[in-house]
Amino acid sequence: MSPRRKQGTGTPPPTTTQVADDARTADRRAGFGRKQPSDLVEVGMVVGHGSHSHQIWGDTMNPTPGKMRTTGMIMTKVWSFRPAFARAFAEKYPGVSVVKDIDDMVGAVDGVYIDAVPALSLYPLLARPFLLAGMPTFVNRPFCTSVEKGRQMVEDARRGGAPLMSNSTWEFAESVGDLQAKAAQMPAILGYTAHNAMSDYYSHGVHGVYYIAAVLRQERLRGRGRCLAASYLTPDWRTAPGALSYVHENLNGSVFYGQLHLQNGMDGNAYMRLLGDHSGDFEGKIPASPGWFRYNTWNAMQLVIQEMIETRTAPETGDDIMEKAYMFLMGFRSALENKGAPVTRREVEGWELFPPSRRAKRGSEPTDSAFQDPYSPRELRDLEKYLS
Repeated sequence: MSPRRKQGTGTPPPTTTQVADDARTADRRAGFGRKQPSDLVEVGMVVGHGSHSHQIWGDTMNPTPGKMRTTGMIMTKVWSFRPAFARAFAEKYPGVSVVKDIDDMVGAVDGVYIDAVPALSLYPLLARPFLLAGMPTFVNRPFCTSVEKGRQMVEDARRGGAPLMSNSTWEFAESVGDLQAKAAQMPAILGYTAHNAMSDYYSHGVHGVYYIAAVLRQERLRGRGRCLAASYLTPDWRTAPGALSYVHENLNGSVFYGQLHLQNGMDGNAYMRLLGDHSGDFEGKIPASPGWFRYNTWNAMQLVIQEMIETRTAPETGDDIMEKAYMFLMGFRSALENKGAPVTRREVEGWELFPPSRRAKRGSEPTDSAFQDPYSPRELRDLEKYLS
């Protein structure tokens, strides 16, 4: 890590640049303030191979030639455990400079993306310096490999007073808000059926899980919708098909059930139908080919991240983030170790999922980029030592 600058006997007085940097750091800790209409939110990127920031999101903030800016954010700094990848990232996106150490970004930008999926098992260590410094932080899905590591990030955010997000692009699609409003009008939720298009469960099945959790977010505050158990029937989590069954807490001590079908080639990226009593059912859908897909999905989430950084207000609570983590991990343990039998919340306490690795591959599956160039066990040990 970079040594802290010390003030004391024999230490040269701070330069004008250092004074200006310290002033900017103080301003950022107080929150983003737009002094001119053209001011952009500056973000720092913690990235690895397979990151969405490198493949998709970077163009919304630092458009490459021929592309259009579609957010009020700009990436200014990047760090990766593999220096060559950081350099390639900076070369691809204009205006980005590489920092030597991860904590060089603390106080130097307005907000941070943790988007280094090969190091998913070390996300708490990657996020900690920013969360404890109170910096708005976005942690890309699936957030954590264990509930304990997820809780650690939520607690660090609480301690540092840092806004924290971890979301799927699906959560900000129009149909989520529509279904939330309709659920609020339903005297009874009897169950639901949903589907999600995916490659593998680890990388994209999680979208469907988060879609359901987002629809039920407000209902959990009303005492119905918290997930109690999950079962995942599938020949292989690395590819479709598969089906998840969920048990949810209902009012008056009862439960309701839901099912998520994981497929490819369906008429839509995601779908959910809430089953009600005689008052009726309600449904919502993310079409497979919506008009202006980039703006309705990928870009929608980027604008919410920008809003979090500017207002220092997260769109979800730590409990909301952990609910998604439980739903994802319960389903995974069911498929990996229980042959599809239900797994409860208690049964994922103390259990940890493996990070993306070549050892997890079978043949060409999973095809997702997170599994194509993962960190080796030695790299993960070295990274953990560096962060510790």
